[in-house]
Amino acid sequence: MLLTEAFPAHLDLNRLVLLDHSLLHSADLGGPESLHPPLPIRAGELGVKRRTIEGGLEVMIRAGLAHMDVGADGIQFRASDDAEGFVSLLATSYAGALHERASWVVSRFGSLEETALRQEMRDVSAHWSEEFEQRDLTEEANF
Repeated sequence: MLLTEAFPAHLDLNRLVLLDHSLLHSADLGGPESLHPPLPIRAGELGVKRRTIEGGLEVMIRAGLAHMDVGADGIQFRASDDAEGFVSLLATSYAGALHERASWVVSRFGSLEETALRQEMRDVSAHWSEEFEQRDLTEEANF
């Protein structure tokens, strides 16, 4: 979804990980309702996402839905010409919500430099740790 929305732009793996996380937790960033629940451990998802996204990119490249380009900016990925047709076949409500969030994420963060994007994520993750501490204190008080 992200590569299709960003087409014809090329995205590196780091940007894909950050944008994917923003897509799933969009409400944390001032966007539409998040697709995933606001669990206090969601900051830890970033480490796991990288491997998952790498695996997904491998599958998409083999299926002809994405391309990998190597250039002066390193390894980058882009949607193929066939990707939009494939995405349009996904008809579930979750796929529709994912598409809406992908559009929002790319329009909101797609053109940001990586340092600015990382700062946005740091600002949000600082809020997560505060939220986690508050929940932890509330749970202790209830015991």
